[in-house]
Amino acid sequence: MTDSAGWQYLASALRELHRALMERARRDYEREHKLALGPAEQLRLLTTDPFFDWLRGLSELMVDIDLVRDAEAPDLAELAPAVRAGVEHFIVPPKPPEAGDAFAQRYWPYLQDDPHVAMAHADVKRALRSWPRPEKADAASLLHERHRLAEKARHRSRHR
Repeated sequence: MTDSAGWQYLASALRELHRALMERARRDYEREHKLALGPAEQLRLLTTDPFFDWLRGLSELMVDIDLVRDAEAPDLAELAPAVRAGVEHFIVPPKPPEAGDAFAQRYWPYLQDDPHVAMAHADVKRALRSWPRPEKADAASLLHERHRLAEKARHRSRHR
């Protein structure tokens, strides 16, 4: 389902996952720092504070998907495996003995103990079901696919 409805469904599911993760991280930050964040302060911290660094890769992927989903149909079909690889980088558990990156180290505990994160995760997985898989699934190939998507997004943003 990599038609425009499929792209929209995936983008929406990713936004909901991102929102659930931000809310959980905000609560952790407030508890750790013994304060309550207003919306403006939360936005500033999300973009500048090291506490939220782990979430920025997912934010960037979402922006890239939004930029390329307005492309012509042949481009969308070509990029679909790269999109799937980019999303799966975040939502597939790291293979042992790897501990995973900073995102995985926060994400997997949140997934286990926060029902909002778990439901959003399930929705992203549902959105990806019909997306084509990349030809190669090793870490280097997936990283290459992610970079290919980012380059296409940058190219589209410069030529708007």
